[in-house]
Amino acid sequence: MTIAGFTFTRMLVERKSQAKGAVDINSNIGVVSAEEIDFVMGQTKQKGIKVIFDYRNTYTPDLGILILNGEILYLSDQKRHDDLMKSWKKDKKFPDDVMVELYNIISVRGALQAIQLSSTVGLPPPIPLPKFTKGQAQQQQQGKGKKG
Repeated sequence: MTIAGFTFTRMLVERKSQAKGAVDINSNIGVVSAEEIDFVMGQTKQKGIKVIFDYRNTYTPDLGILILNGEILYLSDQKRHDDLMKSWKKDKKFPDDVMVELYNIISVRGALQAIQLSSTVGLPPPIPLPKFTKGQAQQQQQGKGKKG
């Protein structure tokens, strides 16, 4: 089981208003669809699965939205491939181990892209980033020259 490709196909970020007070960020990841494809690498031809995903952050109260859509190319051995496609056709989902792998890559790459895009339009980052307080900044500065 290998993730052979990952690409964003759509990026939408919109700030509707300025943040005033508390902001809630609702994050969702979903596998929208999956289809069987032929993957050709040199002389080798293999069946693969193109997984379409949706990564979404909704900022409330009506502050903004960030949507990322994309595709993942997922490869596995032929027997596993057939089982995965049967599972998808039957229940519109994959076994837990595959879903975890897909959600992890979508989450990491989506969050990295979302941090950059949210910053560009002035929305809060979708994940908490480290912040220093006055005392911590002084400790950091004092420890800068020490070797440990």
